[in-house]
Amino acid sequence: MIIENAKILGIEADITDQIFEFMVRDFSKYALQLYSKPGSTPKQMELCMKMIRKPALNKELAERVWTNHVYALNGVYKMND
Repeated sequence: MIIENAKILGIEADITDQIFEFMVRDFSKYALQLYSKPGSTPKQMELCMKMIRKPALNKELAERVWTNHVYALNGVYKMND
């Protein structure tokens, strides 16, 4: 759905790439946490190890996203009083 909506909404490829980099990292973190629990069964541990992946890191991509989409919003939003 992310890719489909990105096309419909005209979201830049940099943003979708960054979303998936984050999701792989986050998913792997939770798989490792489940694997490490004392009560995890051998089957759970086996499946968790299959879920752990290292995302493809791209420093230039991250820098572009931060510069063009995050830092660009600095000062745009104001908290309600």
